[in-house]
Amino acid sequence: MRKHPNPENIPVQSTGLRPLDRALDIGGLPLGTITELIGPSVTPISGGPTSIAARIAAKVQRQQEVAMIIDLSRTFDVYQAERCGLVAPQLLLTQPDTIFAAITALESASRHARFITVVMGSVNHLLSNVEPDSLRILLRRLHLITRTSESAFLFITTPSEEDAFNPLNYPAGFPLSEIANIRLWVQNESWTHKESLATAYKATLTVIKNQFGVAGKGADVRIKFDFGQKL
Repeated sequence: MRKHPNPENIPVQSTGLRPLDRALDIGGLPLGTITELIGPSVTPISGGPTSIAARIAAKVQRQQEVAMIIDLSRTFDVYQAERCGLVAPQLLLTQPDTIFAAITALESASRHARFITVVMGSVNHLLSNVEPDSLRILLRRLHLITRTSESAFLFITTPSEEDAFNPLNYPAGFPLSEIANIRLWVQNESWTHKESLATAYKATLTVIKNQFGVAGKGADVRIKFDFGQKL
């Protein structure tokens, strides 16, 4: 039987979503490691996973810590994030043009940000024009950045093959599913609306990989959105 590290010895960042923290067995997202949040296979990326990330970032901000969003898919909605409780003026947000610029931003943020979200969308699509040698360099840099940092890293992806377990969701030189320490699959999404405005979001997050606990657990999360006037 596989032995898991003592949860008390693993530094974590609480997500602020109690069912998720319990399902992870260690009380939150582990620091210095990668957690992959896999959204539904829709294009553009669903607003659900980014709302989850925004709620976690809001928790980090309440602790007087720094949160950063690296938005490669150009789908992060600042207004919706504010409705999740995030304070936009205090958020570090960048939308780099290339994966190389994103890695540079990630390296810089890893020195001072407590929580870093990378919104990737389809990894295959994002990295389709990157040469294999460059992918290997990116992978080495990513390993070095994460293992020497005290940040929690959340990568938001969408499967291109309709199945979160299919290795073809990732290019051969960038097996994110293998290097991620934790993988969370967003399923059973539902939204509540009042007129044209979303008022709540529900989803089941299934832990399909957990190097620090037991995989297979699920967490039903619900996010209620604040009301406000969109500028």
